[in-house]
Parts: sequence; C-alpha cells; structure tokens
Amino acid sequence: MKNNIFLYLRKISDKYYATNNQRGVSLIIAFFIMVIILAVVLGITTLLYSEIKMIRNIGNSIVAFYSADSGIEKVLYYDRKIIPAGADRGLCAMFSYDSINNPQACPSSDLGLGFDSGIYCDNSSLQLTDPENTDGCNPNICNGCTIAFDTTFPDNEKRYSIEASVTPAEEGYTGLTIGSLGEFRGVKRKIQLYMEKVESTELIEIKTIYVIGSYYDGGMKISVAVELESDNGVSFIEAHIKDSPEGEDVIGSPINLVLSSGTIFEGIFAGIWNGSEGSYYVDLIIVDILGERLEVNNIEPDFL
Repeated sequence: MKNNIFLYLRKISDKYYATNNQRGVSLIIAFFIMVIILAVVLGITTLLYSEIKMIRNIGNSIVAFYSADSGIEKVLYYDRKIIPAGADRGLCAMFSYDSINNPQACPSSDLGLGFDSGIYCDNSSLQLTDPENTDGCNPNICNGCTIAFDTTFPDNEKRYSIEASVTPAEEGYTGLTIGSLGEFRGVKRKIQLYMEKVESTELIEIKTIYVIGSYYDGGMKISVAVELESDNGVSFIEAHIKDSPEGEDVIGSPINLVLSSGTIFEGIFAGIWNGSEGSYYVDLIIVDILGERLEVNNIEPDFL
C-alpha cells in the first residue's frame, strides 16, 4: 500500500515538474520572439526616419539652390543693368545707394527704408583684388575689385551670401567670378559662375549666308538665311534692308530672323522681306546671349 502511494505521489511530482518546464521554455521562446519583433520594428523605424529626413533635406536643398541662384541673378542685374554714367559695368557701384543721386543701387537694411528684405544688400564690402591697382574699385574703371554682401528673404529662413570679383583679362577686358551660397533650414548649396569676355569673332562662326531675291506681281521678295555656330547661343539676328551701301533702312524696322532648324548654338535662322522692286543691300547684325555682336554689311541679293 505504501509503495502504491509513493508511486502515485512520484507520478504527480513528475507531471508537475514536466508542466512547469514546458511553461518555462514557452516563456523563453515568447521572450525571444518579442525581442526579434522589437528589433525589426526599431530597424524599420530607423530606416523610415532616415528616408524621411533625406527627402526633407532634398526639398530644403532645392530651396537653398534657388536661393543661391537668386544671388547670382541679383549680381548680374546690377552689373549689367544699373550702370553709372561713364562706366562699362555696375558692379563696383552696387552699394553706393543715394535716394537722389543713385536710387537704383542696392541699399542696406540699416537705412530703414521699409523695402522687402530681399531687396537689401547687408554686410556689404568692397576690397581691391590687387593692392597695387588702386583704382580697381573705382566705379568708372572697376577692373580689380571684390564685393561681398548678404541678403535674407522675408521669411527669415532663406538667405544667400555673395562674393563676386572682377579681374583684368586679356586685351583690356575683364573677367567676372561670382560665388553665391544659398541656405535654407540648415542646408547649404553653392553656385560658382565664371565669365570672361573675348572677341565676338571667336564666339560666332558664320558658315553660310543666303540672300535670295525674287520678283512677283507688283513687288519683290528678299529671303535671308544664315547658318552659323555660336558658343554662347544666339540672342537675335536682324537683317536691315537698304537701297544703297550707305543708305538707311527702307522699312521702319529690321527683319528678325527666326530659328528654322537646329538650335541657338548651331542652326539656321531665316526671314523674308517684301517690298517694291528696286536695287537693295542687306546688313546682318548677330548678337549672342552674352551681348557679343558680329556684323556683315552690304550683302547683295542673288536673283532667281
């Protein structure tokens, strides 16, 4: 009887310990599964956060780039459009604001004029690029000067910093270098622009000029076509029709030749003039995007 009781209690004890052992293993397995799931979730979260941050920075980078581009355009505008009397360029007179004598120059926000903040040129400075060239920053000479300024947009998040230098180049011309650093929400982008003036004949190459005259009832037609190459790209081509080599235009305005094939860098430009019968000559004026100019005068039409 005692042996049977002992065996019964042992069976109960073995069953109890076996059940507890199984429960312990299940708990460990569940713990490891939870750790793995947590690690996967944290990894995905980290990856998604990095991607979101990257996408946000790409957007900020684009805004910073266009902020820098605004600075480039601002310098070019003042250098090419706001030119003092007697000067060839406006870069060295950019900061000489005077409400009466020079109201188009770029003012400082310290003047309290109430303009949009994007108009101002703050922390402006001029410095000679060569100390021996004492007239380098003279507005009427401006051949050896470095300018710098900052501009902040009205939202106070976008800004750009400019440093531009003009230096002597070959044959009395000058070279212009503009560096613009745009910034938006901690992201910065920089644009560097180099410009050097050279002879237009090196930038524009005429391959062929066609000037063909033909008659029709009561009048005459002159067709003009120019095939050329331009390093900087063609801005416009004008054909002036004259009744003698020394004469004036016989129409109120010149013919604007338009691009008929190719590109502005290498293409054919054409136009047609209609008028009364007579003896005529054609002058061509070709201007590229940088303002360089080439002329061909007194072309006599070939008649069909």
